[in-house]
Amino acid sequence: MEPIPSNAEKELQEVRRRWMSVLAEADSEDLQSFWERYEPKPAYAVVHGPEVGLLMIQARIGGEGERFYVGEATVTRCSVRVREGRLGTAMVLGRRPRHAEIAAVLDAQLQDPRKREHLMATFVDPLWRRKQEAERREAGRVASTRVEFMTLVRGE
Repeated sequence: MEPIPSNAEKELQEVRRRWMSVLAEADSEDLQSFWERYEPKPAYAVVHGPEVGLLMIQARIGGEGERFYVGEATVTRCSVRVREGRLGTAMVLGRRPRHAEIAAVLDAQLQDPRKREHLMATFVDPLWRRKQEAERREAGRVASTRVEFMTLVRGE
């Protein structure tokens, strides 16, 4: 039986889930540019990958009911271990082995509390804000094209 995680552990899991999402969805050029400026580069060993594979995408009609497979998506995944022993993992859409490797190294670095605040402030949080702004703009664009249908009744 596994121990019940504490509130601090649950909070860290949520924060990690967020940074992993941001790293995976980041533009590959942005990630590479940050990596080139990031110093000192950590020593790490590739544990698994980077390798390209397929992932089955599941969905539910209206978000409810039985799951069904929509199709497949190409993904690249990678796992690395930094010298301090932390294991970093990443999975990104598409065939992007370098992106997956850099994201995995940054995941391992972000697990170190001494490095987390700096990395979050200089890279993850700005990317997250950029993503939120892009989603807001897209929602506004979609809303501006929304069509309202109404039924006209003739005679009573």
